[in-house]
Amino acid sequence: MKCMSGWSRRRQATAYWMILPAVAAMLLVHYIPMLWGFYISMHDVNLFTMVDWMNAPFVGFRNFVDGFNPATTTGARALKALQNITVYSVVTISAGYVIGLAVALLLNQEFVGRTFMRGLILLPYITPDCVAFNVWKFIFQSRIGILNRYLVQWNLVTEPPIWLVGPPALWAVTIASVWKGWPFAALILLAALQKIPPELYEAARVDGANAWQQFVMITMPQLRTVSVMLILMSILWNFNAFNQFFIMLGRDPGTAAEVPSTLILREAFTNLKYGIGSALSIVLMLILLAITTVYLYVLRGTAGAEEV
Repeated sequence: MKCMSGWSRRRQATAYWMILPAVAAMLLVHYIPMLWGFYISMHDVNLFTMVDWMNAPFVGFRNFVDGFNPATTTGARALKALQNITVYSVVTISAGYVIGLAVALLLNQEFVGRTFMRGLILLPYITPDCVAFNVWKFIFQSRIGILNRYLVQWNLVTEPPIWLVGPPALWAVTIASVWKGWPFAALILLAALQKIPPELYEAARVDGANAWQQFVMITMPQLRTVSVMLILMSILWNFNAFNQFFIMLGRDPGTAAEVPSTLILREAFTNLKYGIGSALSIVLMLILLAITTVYLYVLRGTAGAEEV
């Protein structure tokens, strides 16, 4: 028993040593920077105090108040950024889900070349962000862009619209993001469709249900769990969106297309207001944490329902 106990302790010690690199990486990459950011958010760290940031003046929650005060320039842009990212997320997720569901239903049918088409639809999703969004940036260019070229050629407009400045910029990025993201929704929904027992549709047809009734009464209820998880994941990703806005619109996309990630980048690393930038980051982290909590709660609820 003593030998067995000693061997068990050595095995446990080995397990702890094995996970130590991962724990150290988590501390260095996630938790220590998080605590550091919270410390900076409580101090007035800027261009003049950043050299000796450990002794920067303590301001408490003033950075949080100033960062979301509509009377200040930063506060007004922060509130507008939250509004923009909400609109962007709603449109992107809704359009991506509808397109993905339509494609998934099509690819779930039997036809020649179905396997090839299933692989082909993933091309937008697997294309690197820097490539995909630079292509869309070129498409939306005012003078040399492909979109304006055909709009003028077909006499739909007299002057080439400016898509990447002002209010149209948000919609230009949204269109590009829908194109980039819908294949993921199609892939997830297609996998869920293939798990639906064919016997359900056969019984519905025997009872006289048409295609629409089968879709409403069988397909959508069977996709409910996967759809909820897909939408929650998409909300989490979209609220944290950065690459598409930075690549297509640059470091300062303007108030009409401002989102939290680009605002944080500019306040912290362009205006060198690290205190306010950290405060904005903390608020964004709390928003994403709330979404993640809902995601995990729903995940646990759906897992329990499936076990029952």
